[in-house]
Amino acid sequence: MRRLWPLLLLPTVAVGAGLEQRQCFPAQSFKLCLYQDAGAQGLDDASDGDDERKPPLAQAELRIYDSQGGQLSRLRVGRLSKLERTRLSDGGKPVFLLEENHGAGFGSYSGVEARPFTVGEHGLVFVQPPRRDAAKPFVMARALKSDWRETRGGFLLLSCAPDFPASGQWDGQAFRVRYGRLKLQDGRWLLTERSERGFWENEGDFPAERLFPK
Repeated sequence: MRRLWPLLLLPTVAVGAGLEQRQCFPAQSFKLCLYQDAGAQGLDDASDGDDERKPPLAQAELRIYDSQGGQLSRLRVGRLSKLERTRLSDGGKPVFLLEENHGAGFGSYSGVEARPFTVGEHGLVFVQPPRRDAAKPFVMARALKSDWRETRGGFLLLSCAPDFPASGQWDGQAFRVRYGRLKLQDGRWLLTERSERGFWENEGDFPAERLFPK
């Protein structure tokens, strides 16, 4: 299943005042660009942009342009967002990553969230694997106890969390590592996962691919 962000027709007046173009990816039928607050340049990646700046940083925007340069749509995203083009393609359409920084500078699960997507005829199409709550966007997290890697045909996903018992109190020592593989197969994104007792943090090496589901 893919989540579709519908096409947003824009008025002719200027929008996103104070935003500057940071990244741009041209394709055959469109151009995808990220615009960001001019004050965001040079900020540390550990910050999410929600500091005590006055005025605060404006939200960044993803904008889609047609082959003639006309602006078709836009989507407001996190203040310190980034775009990446992966090596993957979905039916000939390049797969991009929207990376939004939600890091607080501390905490095991605070970090950068990446969302794979393509650009369709009617807007942005974000990946949403089957049997996932459509109201909760699918993200790939990179933090102290989570990470991911691009691989042939998809992504390897890794996370570590406390292994709480069915009854009684957690002993503070038991953890469980979850291994996931998100892959594009016959035009569909499929997510397979498995977990086992263990412990992992991103200060160590990323596990070998053989440990992940096929």
